Amino acid sequence: MPNTTNIHTYPNSTAHTVQQGPADTELKQLLITLFQQLGLFAQATNLQTDTNTGDIDTCELAGLLSKHHIGFSVVKFHKQVISQSIHPFIVVPEDAAAFLVRRRNEALETFDKASEQWRAIKLEAIPSSSHLFVIESLPTSKQNIRGFSAHLAKRTKWYRPVFWLSLLSSVTGLAVPLFTMAVYDKVIGGQAPNVLPSIALGAALALAILIASRLTRANVLASTSNRFARDLSNLTFRRLLSMPLMVLSRVGLSNHMARMRNAEKVRTLFSGPGGAGLVDLPFTLIAFITIALLSGWLVIVPIVMLMLFYLVMKAVNKFAQSASPTISTDYQNSINELAKNLLQLKTSGETDGWNTKFARQCKENCRQNFLYAKRNGLNAAIAHAMSLLTALVTVFTGIFLVLNQSISPGALIACVMLIWRITGPAQLAFSSTQKITMMKSAVQQFDRFMQASTENNELRLDTPDTFNAPAINFQHVTLRYSADTEPALSGVSATIEPGENVAIIGPNACGKTSLLLAAMGVVEAQAGYVTVNNKNLKQYDPHAFRQWAAFCPAEPDLFPGSLAENLRIAKPDASDEELIQALYSAGGASLFSALNNDLNVDLFNRGHTLLSAVEGSYISLARALLKQSSLVILDEPIANRNPAAKAALLNTFETLKGKATVLFTSHDQDLIQQADKVIILDKGAVVYAGPIPDQSQSTASIDSEENTPHG
Repeated sequence: MPNTTNIHTYPNSTAHTVQQGPADTELKQLLITLFQQLGLFAQATNLQTDTNTGDIDTCELAGLLSKHHIGFSVVKFHKQVISQSIHPFIVVPEDAAAFLVRRRNEALETFDKASEQWRAIKLEAIPSSSHLFVIESLPTSKQNIRGFSAHLAKRTKWYRPVFWLSLLSSVTGLAVPLFTMAVYDKVIGGQAPNVLPSIALGAALALAILIASRLTRANVLASTSNRFARDLSNLTFRRLLSMPLMVLSRVGLSNHMARMRNAEKVRTLFSGPGGAGLVDLPFTLIAFITIALLSGWLVIVPIVMLMLFYLVMKAVNKFAQSASPTISTDYQNSINELAKNLLQLKTSGETDGWNTKFARQCKENCRQNFLYAKRNGLNAAIAHAMSLLTALVTVFTGIFLVLNQSISPGALIACVMLIWRITGPAQLAFSSTQKITMMKSAVQQFDRFMQASTENNELRLDTPDTFNAPAINFQHVTLRYSADTEPALSGVSATIEPGENVAIIGPNACGKTSLLLAAMGVVEAQAGYVTVNNKNLKQYDPHAFRQWAAFCPAEPDLFPGSLAENLRIAKPDASDEELIQALYSAGGASLFSALNNDLNVDLFNRGHTLLSAVEGSYISLARALLKQSSLVILDEPIANRNPAAKAALLNTFETLKGKATVLFTSHDQDLIQQADKVIILDKGAVVYAGPIPDQSQSTASIDSEENTPHG
């Protein structure tokens, strides 16, 4: 096994940053060349035409490989890694430009950018301090049905040092029993106290090695489990971000959080005393062999008792698992529901029903957990009793062998001491059955999750024209969020010309927000399609498209941090002047003044935001305007009808006319009147789409929609 350091070991995860050098400014072109050499021409074109991706560093390089579902590893330079490479790989030296290398038969070749040809290179020409981006697998539509095992196999070969350390600790763990046997048989029985110092010295040395090997193994297991849990968490988080929103919304937030916690189950299984016991279980064979050598047929006793131990504990575990709590999910859902609807509950003044329901669930939850804990306690007691019984049976059987002079008294004592080396790991293994069951369930869930399709695939690699205002066309778009609800959009068709300012109006819950989300590609229609510049929205790279489009949701989202950090979410490289200008254009002059004109003020205090929803909407709108995009999509901007904010937004709309395609929803007549076109929705269908009607008709339409009850 080569001495490699895996920094990145499986697809769709974030690699650690390797040593960056002058090569960073050329990594994008190098990656384009790599894609072309791998035959991934669509991916190469996507990267080449993506204006949002400029110079990249090694972390961004890893992210782009993951985005395109290319399996790779980042390892330190080693001859064996290169000799086993199948595809071309990227070499990143510490203090020189990166370059592309491939293995052809037994020779190495590097890609010459000037001549665009491969030329021979010697192994010695690759700096020994380099890191290699080794390509392991190419994108495929066939998903790995055993993704967890595949990712675990690609981790650093942790099991080899664990095996040798466990073997060493198991062998040196024989020191105390053998020392005791030697004392009884040679020192006491043979009346030879002079050999005691040498025996004690050997035992002390063996104990020191035992302690050192155990500590080292614990460190390796903890480090491995933590790294693997970290990688799984990163992989799961990135996978969640690439999943279609419709898929994520169906399974609920609690399921997504459960996926993230699966990584913790991996950590708890391998680390701690339980994990050490499971690792020691195969090495009980050494104890069996030692007992057989010391006492002959006495070894049959622990073998039979261990089989009996297995049968008894299997029945007891089944009895304990039959009392597993079944109401925990309902109990947790009630708590989540209470937290989500606390305001409505308190304002209604009717809490008796909730109190009664929660009290019943709490009582039943406590009862089920008590029964489950009681049976688990019985499980532990029986396991301990079986361990004692095994030792006692071994003692009584061994006494007859001692009386028959088949074995020595010291050998019997050593065998009894070794019994605990067998029953201890076995007891830990049975007590960990619940963890193993949970782990098995987590692995199955992870594998199913990894088989789910994401938004990123080889059919969605077109990049939008980010310089010109786009034309948008809705063709018979039908969207239903679930099978038991009315469609949010029903056969919506509308055409929006480049540079038009379009108001989408209608009564509440008529599908306005859904139409905006469909235009963003955040939700996908079950029927019909959306085109942008005469291309189906599903052809565009979703990341590149949303990075270009400017979107302002109706409900503002604020994140822990300063005002500047919240604004730079939309444009990380924006200057302070750009942030202030965007805030003013969004009508947030009064907010900025209230914050003492300080961009670095923290918007949160002890985890709670200091701003109201109205003030947060200024920041949300400023993010959208900060992008300076040619596609602007706004959901209920300045819903509070603040005169100053309205005036600022009207001025912004006037500036954007002809330069950007603007879609917005609103109930404000002044905003609607300045639009070039309106789309009126009712129950998910288009009632009217066209130029602004005359003043009297428009006023009647606005009054009608505002008086319509929530649908």
